[in-house]
Amino acid sequence: MRVLGLNAVFHDSAAAVVVDGRIAAAAEEERFSRRKHGKRPVPFSTWELPEQAIAWCLAEAGLEPSDLDAVAYSYDPRLVDPASGGLDPGWEHLRTTYAERAPYFLRTLLPTYDPETFHFVRHHVAHAASAGLVAPFGDCAVLVADGRGEATSSLLGEYRDAKLDILAAQSLPHSLGLLYEDLTAHLGFARSSDEYKVMALASYGTPRHLPLLRGLVHAEGGGFRTEPLDWNALAPSRTPDGEFLDAHADLAAIVQAALEEVLLELCGWLWDRTQNPNLVLAGGTALNCVANTRLFAESPFTQLWPQPAAGDSGTALGAALTVAAEAGDRIEPMTSAALGRGFDDEAIEAVLRTARVRYERPDDLPDAVAAIIADNGIVAWFTGRAEYGPRALGYRSLLAHPSRADNVERLNDIKGREQFRPVAPMVLAERRPRSSPAVRCPVRTCCSFTMSHRNGETACRRSPTSTARLGSRPSTTRPTRRSRRCCGPSRLAPASRWW
Repeated sequence: MRVLGLNAVFHDSAAAVVVDGRIAAAAEEERFSRRKHGKRPVPFSTWELPEQAIAWCLAEAGLEPSDLDAVAYSYDPRLVDPASGGLDPGWEHLRTTYAERAPYFLRTLLPTYDPETFHFVRHHVAHAASAGLVAPFGDCAVLVADGRGEATSSLLGEYRDAKLDILAAQSLPHSLGLLYEDLTAHLGFARSSDEYKVMALASYGTPRHLPLLRGLVHAEGGGFRTEPLDWNALAPSRTPDGEFLDAHADLAAIVQAALEEVLLELCGWLWDRTQNPNLVLAGGTALNCVANTRLFAESPFTQLWPQPAAGDSGTALGAALTVAAEAGDRIEPMTSAALGRGFDDEAIEAVLRTARVRYERPDDLPDAVAAIIADNGIVAWFTGRAEYGPRALGYRSLLAHPSRADNVERLNDIKGREQFRPVAPMVLAERRPRSSPAVRCPVRTCCSFTMSHRNGETACRRSPTSTARLGSRPSTTRPTRRSRRCCGPSRLAPASRWW
Protein backbone atom coordinates (compact mmCIF):
# COMPACT_ATOMS: atom_id res chain seq x y z
CA MET A 1 0.00 0.00 0.00
CA ARG A 2 1.22 3.50 -0.86
CA VAL A 3 0.23 6.04 1.77
CA LEU A 4 0.93 9.76 2.06
CA GLY A 5 0.83 11.01 5.65
CA LEU A 6 0.21 14.66 6.54
CA ASN A 7 0.50 16.85 9.62
CA ALA A 8 -0.89 20.35 9.15
CA VAL A 9 -3.29 21.25 11.98
CA PHE A 10 -1.04 22.85 14.60
CA HIS A 11 2.67 23.31 13.87
CA ASP A 12 5.66 21.31 12.59
CA SER A 13 3.94 20.75 9.27
CA ALA A 14 5.29 17.60 7.66
CA ALA A 15 4.73 14.86 5.12
CA ALA A 16 5.71 11.21 4.97
CA VAL A 17 5.33 8.40 2.46
CA VAL A 18 5.06 4.74 3.46
CA VAL A 19 5.22 2.11 0.71
CA ASP A 20 4.28 -1.49 1.54
CA GLY A 21 5.07 -0.90 5.21
CA ARG A 22 8.47 0.71 4.56
CA ILE A 23 9.23 4.37 5.29
CA ALA A 24 10.25 5.83 1.94
CA ALA A 25 10.54 9.49 2.95
CA ALA A 26 9.62 11.88 5.76
CA ALA A 27 10.39 15.58 6.10
CA GLU A 28 9.18 18.76 7.77
CA GLU A 29 8.05 21.72 5.69
CA GLU A 30 10.51 23.99 7.53
CA ARG A 31 13.42 22.17 5.86
CA PHE A 32 12.21 23.58 2.54
CA SER A 33 10.57 26.90 3.47
CA ARG A 34 13.21 27.74 6.13
CA ARG A 35 10.36 28.99 8.32
CA LYS A 36 10.76 27.52 11.81
CA HIS A 37 8.05 24.94 12.60
CA GLY A 38 6.58 25.55 9.13
CA LYS A 39 3.93 27.87 10.56
CA ARG A 40 2.49 29.09 13.83
CA PRO A 41 -0.01 26.79 15.64
CA VAL A 42 -3.01 29.12 15.34
CA PRO A 43 -6.44 28.27 13.90
CA PHE A 44 -5.93 30.64 10.96
CA SER A 45 -3.01 28.55 9.66
CA THR A 46 -4.76 25.17 9.67
CA TRP A 47 -5.50 25.34 5.97
CA GLU A 48 -1.78 25.51 5.11
CA LEU A 49 -0.50 22.19 3.84
CA PRO A 50 3.19 21.20 3.72
CA GLU A 51 3.32 21.66 -0.05
CA GLN A 52 7.07 21.40 -0.55
CA ALA A 53 7.46 18.46 1.82
CA ILE A 54 4.64 16.65 0.01
CA ALA A 55 6.24 17.24 -3.38
CA TRP A 56 9.65 16.06 -2.20
CA CYS A 57 8.33 12.94 -0.42
CA LEU A 58 6.37 11.84 -3.47
CA ALA A 59 9.37 12.43 -5.73
CA GLU A 60 11.72 10.59 -3.37
CA ALA A 61 9.34 7.63 -3.31
CA GLY A 62 8.98 7.73 -7.10
CA LEU A 63 5.23 8.27 -6.92
CA GLU A 64 2.68 10.42 -8.71
CA PRO A 65 -0.40 11.61 -6.78
CA SER A 66 -2.53 9.18 -8.78
CA ASP A 67 -0.36 6.31 -7.51
CA LEU A 68 -1.48 6.85 -3.91
CA ASP A 69 -3.75 4.29 -2.33
CA ALA A 70 -4.48 6.49 0.68
CA VAL A 71 -3.81 9.85 2.30
CA ALA A 72 -3.69 9.94 6.11
CA TYR A 73 -4.23 13.18 8.06
CA SER A 74 -3.13 13.25 11.70
CA TYR A 75 -6.21 14.89 13.18
CA ASP A 76 -9.86 13.88 13.27
CA PRO A 77 -12.11 16.96 13.47
CA ARG A 78 -15.10 14.73 14.28
CA LEU A 79 -13.60 14.12 17.75
CA VAL A 80 -13.32 17.79 18.77
CA ASP A 81 -15.44 18.64 21.80
CA PRO A 82 -16.23 22.38 21.76
CA ALA A 83 -17.24 22.19 25.43
CA SER A 84 -13.83 20.98 26.61
CA GLY A 85 -11.16 23.36 27.85
CA GLY A 86 -7.74 23.82 26.35
CA LEU A 87 -9.14 24.98 23.01
CA ASP A 88 -8.82 28.35 21.32
CA PRO A 89 -11.61 30.36 23.00
CA GLY A 90 -12.64 32.34 19.93
CA TRP A 91 -11.54 30.50 16.83
CA GLU A 92 -11.54 26.75 17.46
CA HIS A 93 -14.45 26.37 15.06
CA LEU A 94 -12.23 27.76 12.30
CA ARG A 95 -9.52 25.16 12.97
CA THR A 96 -12.17 22.42 12.87
CA THR A 97 -13.66 23.74 9.63
CA TYR A 98 -10.30 23.93 7.91
CA ALA A 99 -9.43 20.40 9.07
CA GLU A 100 -12.74 19.08 7.75
CA ARG A 101 -11.98 20.59 4.34
CA ALA A 102 -8.41 19.33 4.19
CA PRO A 103 -9.24 16.62 1.60
CA TYR A 104 -10.38 19.32 -0.81
CA PHE A 105 -7.52 21.71 -0.04
CA LEU A 106 -5.20 18.84 -0.97
CA ARG A 107 -7.04 18.38 -4.26
CA THR A 108 -5.97 21.89 -5.33
CA LEU A 109 -2.36 20.85 -4.72
CA LEU A 110 -2.60 17.31 -6.12
CA PRO A 111 -5.34 17.42 -8.80
CA THR A 112 -5.04 13.75 -9.71
CA TYR A 113 -5.41 12.34 -6.19
CA ASP A 114 -8.78 10.87 -5.18
CA PRO A 115 -10.38 12.57 -2.13
CA GLU A 116 -12.22 9.31 -1.41
CA THR A 117 -8.90 7.84 -0.27
CA PHE A 118 -8.51 10.47 2.49
CA HIS A 119 -8.42 9.21 6.09
CA PHE A 120 -8.65 11.23 9.30
CA VAL A 121 -6.50 9.64 12.04
CA ARG A 122 -6.89 10.54 15.71
CA HIS A 123 -4.00 12.82 16.65
CA HIS A 124 -2.68 10.81 19.59
CA VAL A 125 -3.12 7.53 17.74
CA ALA A 126 -0.88 8.99 15.03
CA HIS A 127 1.67 9.92 17.71
CA ALA A 128 1.48 6.42 19.19
CA ALA A 129 1.88 4.74 15.80
CA SER A 130 4.91 6.88 14.93
CA ALA A 131 6.77 5.09 17.73
CA GLY A 132 4.92 1.87 18.51
CA LEU A 133 4.75 0.51 14.96
CA VAL A 134 8.40 1.15 14.07
CA ALA A 135 10.24 0.63 17.38
CA PRO A 136 13.33 -1.64 17.37
CA PHE A 137 11.45 -4.18 19.48
CA GLY A 138 8.08 -5.78 18.71
CA ASP A 139 5.16 -5.47 21.10
CA CYS A 140 5.45 -2.50 23.44
CA ALA A 141 3.70 -0.16 25.83
CA VAL A 142 3.22 3.38 24.54
CA LEU A 143 2.98 6.72 26.36
CA VAL A 144 1.94 9.83 24.45
CA ALA A 145 1.75 13.28 26.05
CA ASP A 146 1.70 16.71 24.43
CA GLY A 147 -0.21 19.97 24.44
CA ARG A 148 -3.45 18.75 22.93
CA GLY A 149 -5.13 16.69 20.29
CA GLU A 150 -8.80 16.88 19.38
CA ALA A 151 -10.13 16.63 22.96
CA THR A 152 -7.34 14.94 24.94
CA SER A 153 -3.72 15.59 25.90
CA SER A 154 -2.35 12.09 26.47
CA LEU A 155 -2.74 8.44 25.51
CA LEU A 156 -1.50 5.33 27.32
CA GLY A 157 -1.75 1.99 25.62
CA GLU A 158 -0.06 -1.10 24.26
CA TYR A 159 0.79 -2.42 20.82
CA ARG A 160 0.43 -6.15 20.27
CA ASP A 161 0.74 -7.60 16.78
CA ALA A 162 0.64 -4.05 15.35
CA LYS A 163 -2.72 -3.34 16.97
CA LEU A 164 -3.16 -0.57 19.54
CA ASP A 165 -5.11 -1.15 22.74
CA ILE A 166 -5.87 2.26 24.29
CA LEU A 167 -5.87 1.94 28.08
CA ALA A 168 -6.25 5.58 29.16
CA ALA A 169 -6.47 9.11 27.81
CA GLN A 170 -6.52 12.43 29.64
CA SER A 171 -9.27 14.85 28.69
CA LEU A 172 -8.63 18.54 28.26
CA PRO A 173 -8.16 21.10 29.78
CA HIS A 174 -5.61 19.14 31.86
CA SER A 175 -2.41 18.99 29.84
CA LEU A 176 1.28 18.58 30.67
CA GLY A 177 2.21 20.11 27.34
CA LEU A 178 0.03 23.18 27.77
CA LEU A 179 1.40 23.61 31.30
CA TYR A 180 4.94 23.67 29.89
CA GLU A 181 3.84 26.05 27.11
CA ASP A 182 2.40 28.48 29.68
CA LEU A 183 5.68 28.36 31.58
CA THR A 184 7.61 28.95 28.35
CA ALA A 185 5.60 32.09 27.59
CA HIS A 186 5.91 33.34 31.19
CA LEU A 187 9.70 33.08 30.94
CA GLY A 188 9.77 35.21 27.79
CA PHE A 189 10.23 32.46 25.21
CA ALA A 190 8.04 31.58 22.23
CA ARG A 191 5.09 29.40 23.20
CA SER A 192 4.84 26.06 21.46
CA SER A 193 8.36 26.51 20.12
CA ASP A 194 10.99 27.18 22.80
CA GLU A 195 10.07 24.61 25.44
CA TYR A 196 13.47 22.95 24.98
CA LYS A 197 15.08 26.17 26.20
CA VAL A 198 13.09 25.94 29.43
CA MET A 199 14.31 22.38 29.92
CA ALA A 200 17.90 23.63 29.63
CA LEU A 201 17.25 26.57 31.95
CA ALA A 202 15.81 24.22 34.59
CA SER A 203 19.21 22.59 35.13
CA TYR A 204 20.45 25.88 36.61
CA GLY A 205 17.63 26.18 39.14
CA THR A 206 16.46 24.62 42.39
CA PRO A 207 12.87 23.30 42.68
CA ARG A 208 12.23 25.27 45.88
CA HIS A 209 8.43 25.30 45.69
CA LEU A 210 7.91 21.77 44.37
CA PRO A 211 5.63 20.71 47.30
CA LEU A 212 3.29 23.58 46.42
CA LEU A 213 3.20 22.57 42.77
CA ARG A 214 2.54 18.92 43.60
CA GLY A 215 -0.83 19.96 44.97
CA LEU A 216 -1.75 21.41 41.58
CA VAL A 217 0.08 19.11 39.17
CA HIS A 218 -0.09 15.39 39.93
CA ALA A 219 -0.99 12.02 38.44
CA GLU A 220 -4.35 10.34 38.96
CA GLY A 221 -4.42 6.75 37.78
CA GLY A 222 -3.77 6.73 34.05
CA GLY A 223 -4.30 10.48 33.89
CA PHE A 224 -3.30 13.63 35.73
CA ARG A 225 -4.39 17.06 36.91
CA THR A 226 -2.83 20.37 35.92
CA GLU A 227 -4.72 23.04 37.84
CA PRO A 228 -4.31 26.76 36.99
CA LEU A 229 -1.16 28.35 38.38
CA ASP A 230 -0.41 31.90 39.50
CA TRP A 231 2.93 32.12 37.75
CA ASN A 232 3.72 35.60 39.08
CA ALA A 233 3.51 34.30 42.63
CA LEU A 234 6.43 31.98 41.85
CA ALA A 235 8.56 34.22 39.62
CA PRO A 236 8.11 37.52 37.78
CA SER A 237 7.31 37.30 34.10
CA ARG A 238 10.17 37.98 31.72
CA THR A 239 10.18 39.82 28.40
CA PRO A 240 11.93 38.17 25.44
CA ASP A 241 14.96 40.42 25.85
CA GLY A 242 14.77 40.64 29.63
CA GLU A 243 17.32 39.59 32.22
CA PHE A 244 17.36 36.03 33.54
CA LEU A 245 16.87 35.84 37.30
CA ASP A 246 17.53 32.96 39.68
CA ALA A 247 13.77 32.86 40.22
CA HIS A 248 13.26 32.07 36.53
CA ALA A 249 15.62 29.11 36.67
CA ASP A 250 14.01 27.94 39.91
CA LEU A 251 10.54 28.10 38.34
CA ALA A 252 11.74 26.11 35.34
CA ALA A 253 13.25 23.54 37.72
CA ILE A 254 9.97 23.23 39.65
CA VAL A 255 7.85 22.52 36.59
CA GLN A 256 10.50 20.21 35.09
CA ALA A 257 10.56 18.18 38.31
CA ALA A 258 6.75 18.03 38.46
CA LEU A 259 6.62 16.87 34.83
CA GLU A 260 9.11 14.10 35.52
CA GLU A 261 7.21 12.93 38.60
CA VAL A 262 3.89 12.75 36.74
CA LEU A 263 5.45 10.87 33.83
CA LEU A 264 7.07 8.41 36.23
CA GLU A 265 3.74 7.70 37.90
CA LEU A 266 2.09 7.23 34.51
CA CYS A 267 4.84 4.76 33.60
CA GLY A 268 4.16 2.83 36.80
CA TRP A 269 0.44 2.72 36.04
CA LEU A 270 1.12 1.57 32.47
CA TRP A 271 3.57 -1.11 33.59
CA ASP A 272 1.08 -2.52 36.10
CA ARG A 273 -1.44 -3.04 33.29
CA THR A 274 0.82 -4.27 30.52
CA GLN A 275 3.81 -5.97 32.22
CA ASN A 276 5.56 -5.24 28.93
CA PRO A 277 9.30 -4.57 29.32
CA ASN A 278 9.37 -2.25 26.28
CA LEU A 279 8.17 1.36 26.31
CA VAL A 280 7.96 3.85 23.45
CA LEU A 281 7.40 7.57 23.85
CA ALA A 282 5.86 10.14 21.51
CA GLY A 283 4.24 13.55 21.71
CA GLY A 284 5.99 16.81 22.48
CA THR A 285 6.96 15.80 26.03
CA ALA A 286 9.00 12.92 24.58
CA LEU A 287 11.42 15.57 23.28
CA ASN A 288 12.29 16.31 26.91
CA CYS A 289 15.49 14.27 27.05
CA VAL A 290 15.99 14.97 30.76
CA ALA A 291 12.61 13.43 31.57
CA ASN A 292 13.31 10.54 29.19
CA THR A 293 16.56 9.75 30.99
CA ARG A 294 14.82 9.69 34.33
CA LEU A 295 12.08 7.43 32.97
CA PHE A 296 14.72 5.05 31.69
CA ALA A 297 16.61 5.08 34.98
CA GLU A 298 13.67 4.83 37.38
CA SER A 299 10.64 3.35 35.61
CA PRO A 300 9.94 -0.41 35.62
CA PHE A 301 10.55 -0.67 31.86
CA THR A 302 13.82 -2.22 30.73
CA GLN A 303 13.89 -0.81 27.19
CA LEU A 304 12.80 2.67 26.13
CA TRP A 305 12.62 4.16 22.63
CA PRO A 306 11.54 7.77 22.04
CA GLN A 307 10.52 8.58 18.48
CA PRO A 308 13.16 11.05 17.16
CA ALA A 309 10.35 13.05 15.54
CA ALA A 310 8.27 12.91 18.72
CA GLY A 311 6.62 16.29 18.10
CA ASP A 312 3.76 16.92 15.72
CA SER A 313 5.93 16.39 12.65
CA GLY A 314 6.06 12.71 13.58
CA THR A 315 2.28 12.40 13.33
CA ALA A 316 2.55 12.60 9.53
CA LEU A 317 4.49 9.34 9.67
CA GLY A 318 2.24 7.89 12.38
CA ALA A 319 -0.92 8.61 10.42
CA ALA A 320 0.48 6.90 7.33
CA LEU A 321 1.67 3.91 9.38
CA THR A 322 -1.75 3.58 11.03
CA VAL A 323 -3.57 3.36 7.71
CA ALA A 324 -0.96 0.99 6.28
CA ALA A 325 -1.13 -1.33 9.31
CA GLU A 326 -4.92 -1.36 9.28
CA ALA A 327 -4.76 -2.39 5.61
CA GLY A 328 -2.61 -5.36 6.56
CA ASP A 329 0.85 -4.14 5.56
CA ARG A 330 3.74 -5.49 7.60
CA ILE A 331 5.49 -2.44 9.06
CA GLU A 332 9.29 -2.36 8.95
CA PRO A 333 11.24 -0.90 11.91
CA MET A 334 12.63 2.62 11.71
CA THR A 335 16.38 2.04 11.69
CA SER A 336 17.45 5.62 11.05
CA ALA A 337 16.16 9.16 11.42
CA ALA A 338 17.88 10.11 8.15
CA LEU A 339 14.64 10.18 6.18
CA GLY A 340 14.79 13.70 4.75
CA ARG A 341 16.39 15.40 1.79
CA GLY A 342 19.99 14.68 0.81
CA PHE A 343 22.39 16.05 -1.79
CA ASP A 344 24.93 14.25 -3.95
CA ASP A 345 28.48 15.43 -4.63
CA GLU A 346 27.58 17.14 -7.89
CA ALA A 347 24.81 19.22 -6.31
CA ILE A 348 27.03 20.31 -3.42
CA GLU A 349 29.92 21.18 -5.71
CA ALA A 350 27.65 23.22 -7.97
CA VAL A 351 26.46 25.32 -5.02
CA LEU A 352 30.02 25.87 -3.79
CA ARG A 353 31.13 27.01 -7.24
CA THR A 354 28.16 29.35 -7.57
CA ALA A 355 28.94 30.84 -4.15
CA ARG A 356 32.66 31.00 -5.05
CA VAL A 357 33.60 29.19 -1.86
CA ARG A 358 37.05 27.57 -1.71
CA TYR A 359 36.90 23.84 -1.11
CA GLU A 360 39.08 20.74 -1.16
CA ARG A 361 38.65 16.97 -1.29
CA PRO A 362 40.74 15.28 1.43
CA ASP A 363 41.94 11.76 0.68
CA ASP A 364 40.99 10.75 4.23
CA LEU A 365 38.15 12.92 5.48
CA PRO A 366 37.96 11.55 9.07
CA ASP A 367 41.66 12.30 9.54
CA ALA A 368 41.19 15.81 8.13
CA VAL A 369 38.25 16.44 10.44
CA ALA A 370 40.15 15.12 13.45
CA ALA A 371 43.06 17.43 12.61
CA ILE A 372 40.77 20.47 12.55
CA ILE A 373 39.16 19.51 15.86
CA ALA A 374 42.54 18.85 17.44
CA ASP A 375 43.55 22.35 16.32
CA ASN A 376 40.43 23.66 18.12
CA GLY A 377 38.56 24.36 14.92
CA ILE A 378 34.80 24.03 14.48
CA VAL A 379 33.54 21.43 12.00
CA ALA A 380 30.23 21.79 10.19
CA TRP A 381 29.26 18.19 9.50
CA PHE A 382 26.92 17.49 6.58
CA THR A 383 26.24 13.91 5.57
CA GLY A 384 23.52 11.85 3.94
CA ARG A 385 19.84 12.67 4.27
CA ALA A 386 18.55 15.19 6.79
CA GLU A 387 17.14 14.08 10.13
CA TYR A 388 13.38 13.71 10.54
CA GLY A 389 12.54 15.61 13.69
CA PRO A 390 14.07 18.60 15.49
CA ARG A 391 17.25 16.98 16.85
CA ALA A 392 20.65 17.02 15.18
CA LEU A 393 21.59 13.34 15.23
CA GLY A 394 24.86 13.42 13.36
CA TYR A 395 23.74 14.26 9.85
CA ARG A 396 23.64 18.05 10.23
CA SER A 397 25.86 18.87 13.22
CA LEU A 398 28.60 21.15 14.53
CA LEU A 399 31.63 19.42 16.08
CA ALA A 400 34.14 20.93 18.49
CA HIS A 401 37.03 19.91 20.75
CA PRO A 402 35.56 18.40 23.96
CA SER A 403 38.33 19.37 26.34
CA ARG A 404 38.04 23.14 25.75
CA ALA A 405 35.43 24.55 28.12
CA ASP A 406 35.05 27.73 26.09
CA ASN A 407 33.84 25.74 23.08
CA VAL A 408 30.36 25.58 24.57
CA GLU A 409 30.24 29.38 24.42
CA ARG A 410 31.74 29.36 20.92
CA LEU A 411 29.13 26.95 19.62
CA ASN A 412 26.29 28.90 21.21
CA ASP A 413 27.63 32.11 19.67
CA ILE A 414 27.83 30.49 16.23
CA LYS A 415 24.24 29.26 16.53
CA GLY A 416 22.94 32.49 18.07
CA ARG A 417 21.76 30.68 21.20
CA GLU A 418 21.48 31.62 24.85
CA GLN A 419 24.64 30.76 26.77
CA PHE A 420 22.84 28.44 29.21
CA ARG A 421 22.08 26.05 26.34
CA PRO A 422 23.97 22.73 26.40
CA VAL A 423 25.73 20.82 23.66
CA ALA A 424 25.58 17.06 23.20
CA PRO A 425 28.44 14.73 24.17
CA MET A 426 29.50 11.96 21.80
CA VAL A 427 31.21 8.76 22.89
CA LEU A 428 31.96 5.37 21.41
CA ALA A 429 29.21 2.91 22.25
CA GLU A 430 31.58 0.57 24.09
CA ARG A 431 32.78 3.44 26.31
CA ARG A 432 29.34 4.81 27.09
CA PRO A 433 28.62 3.13 30.45
CA ARG A 434 32.02 4.28 31.76
CA SER A 435 31.53 7.89 30.63
CA SER A 436 27.98 8.26 31.94
CA PRO A 437 27.60 5.96 34.97
CA ALA A 438 24.30 7.59 35.95
CA VAL A 439 22.63 6.13 32.86
CA ARG A 440 22.07 2.39 33.01
CA CYS A 441 22.95 1.28 29.51
CA PRO A 442 22.13 3.44 26.48
CA VAL A 443 18.61 4.51 25.56
CA ARG A 444 17.85 3.02 22.17
CA THR A 445 17.57 5.82 19.62
CA CYS A 446 18.17 6.49 15.96
CA CYS A 447 21.23 8.59 16.79
CA SER A 448 24.12 8.19 14.36
CA PHE A 449 27.35 9.87 15.38
CA THR A 450 30.82 9.35 13.97
CA MET A 451 33.88 9.32 16.17
CA SER A 452 37.36 10.24 14.99
CA HIS A 453 40.60 8.94 16.55
CA ARG A 454 43.76 10.98 16.54
CA ASN A 455 46.94 10.30 18.52
CA GLY A 456 45.15 7.61 20.46
CA GLU A 457 42.39 9.94 21.68
CA THR A 458 38.67 9.83 20.95
CA ALA A 459 36.81 13.10 20.41
CA CYS A 460 33.62 13.75 22.31
CA ARG A 461 31.65 16.75 23.52
CA ARG A 462 30.53 17.45 27.06
CA SER A 463 27.74 19.62 28.39
CA PRO A 464 28.12 21.71 31.55
CA THR A 465 24.49 21.01 32.45
CA SER A 466 22.36 17.95 33.07
CA THR A 467 20.40 18.32 29.84
CA ALA A 468 22.78 16.85 27.28
CA ARG A 469 21.70 14.14 24.85
CA LEU A 470 24.36 11.44 24.84
CA GLY A 471 25.03 10.10 21.36
CA SER A 472 27.01 6.98 20.58
CA ARG A 473 28.22 4.89 17.65
CA PRO A 474 30.19 1.63 17.49
CA SER A 475 33.88 2.16 16.75
CA THR A 476 33.74 -0.40 13.95
CA THR A 477 31.06 1.47 12.04
CA ARG A 478 32.35 3.17 8.92
CA PRO A 479 30.28 5.80 7.12
CA THR A 480 29.06 4.90 3.67
CA ARG A 481 27.20 8.01 2.50
CA ARG A 482 29.13 10.61 0.56
CA SER A 483 29.37 14.41 0.55
CA ARG A 484 30.59 15.59 3.94
CA ARG A 485 31.57 19.16 4.66
CA CYS A 486 33.89 20.53 7.29
CA CYS A 487 35.25 23.95 8.08
CA GLY A 488 38.13 24.99 10.28
CA PRO A 489 39.03 28.43 11.57
CA SER A 490 40.05 29.59 8.10
CA ARG A 491 39.26 26.86 5.62
CA LEU A 492 36.34 25.00 4.16
CA ALA A 493 36.72 21.46 2.93
CA PRO A 494 33.63 19.87 1.40
CA ALA A 495 34.50 16.33 0.39
CA SER A 496 33.19 14.22 -2.45
CA ARG A 497 33.90 10.92 -0.71
CA TRP A 498 35.18 9.44 2.52
CA TRP A 499 38.34 7.72 1.28
